[in-house]
Amino acid sequence: MDLRKKILESAYTQGIETKKELLFERLHLKKQTVEYALEKLKLEGYFTKTKYDLDFESLGVGKFAWVLIGVNWERYDQEEFIKKLLQLTPVLTVADVTGTSDLAIKIFGPSISYLSSFVLGIEKLFQGTITQVHIHFANKEYKRHYLKVEKTQHYKTTKIDCLIIKEKTENPNISLGEIADKHKIHRNSVSKRWSALWEKGVITKEIPDLTQKGYDEIKMGLKAFMIIKPNPGGEEKIINMLMKRKDIQDIFTTLSNEIIVIIRTENSSTLAQDHRSLTKTRCAIKRTNTSIFLTKYNKTSLSLKEMRAVVGLCK
Repeated sequence: MDLRKKILESAYTQGIETKKELLFERLHLKKQTVEYALEKLKLEGYFTKTKYDLDFESLGVGKFAWVLIGVNWERYDQEEFIKKLLQLTPVLTVADVTGTSDLAIKIFGPSISYLSSFVLGIEKLFQGTITQVHIHFANKEYKRHYLKVEKTQHYKTTKIDCLIIKEKTENPNISLGEIADKHKIHRNSVSKRWSALWEKGVITKEIPDLTQKGYDEIKMGLKAFMIIKPNPGGEEKIINMLMKRKDIQDIFTTLSNEIIVIIRTENSSTLAQDHRSLTKTRCAIKRTNTSIFLTKYNKTSLSLKEMRAVVGLCK
């Protein structure tokens, strides 16, 4: 693999920085080599910026669900509808999808009851526009953005933590010194809390925010949402097989005894190959249902207002 592609793929899947290592250390390259390559890749439009992945479980809001909805577009402009959804605090992602649904929405919160109430709320808010709703509540996570999910303890955040999270998710390039000056906090306090957020697993990694050009470069241009219904006793066998596959981004089970995977692959042809190899897991899979993500919109930052509303922090 070309060195730049190798750097871009590893940066996206494993991180530019994690608690355990830095990208140049993992690839056994010089720091200057990796920094120069990333800067060139950014200038050439393979990614727009970097961003930090947060472990919501450690913040006490680790419950999440994917909600597949049908929409009557005659009643609402699509762009405006998606914009309004992303303004709602628990919404992390909205994506156009193929199949029987129109949109897939990822929501998060402190409990299943909170998520259920929220879905009822958006049905009421968009009454007459949302025509169908299918909720897939997550039960247990096995893989999150290409990394095995490790058990984390609840981290009791301080107001400084919240300010750092807000500033760093809004602008990853802001320095700790700038954060300290902006909020009139001692620089040592900001540095200490930043280190704690990494050490306690609240921040899991820094990754490039890829453009479609970037995804295509590392052969991950197509993203799909696959629901797997296992035969009785087949769940463990399927999950063990899925965990070994590098093309799978997320794996989790649902309260409805399904296994859901988010997969990134090169194109529809490779997706078909992936699907065929998956269904060869004999006697384990009952059926599958796959939707392709057409366009995806992510919430890239958390405001203090959102953290107060959902996480219950910064009060």
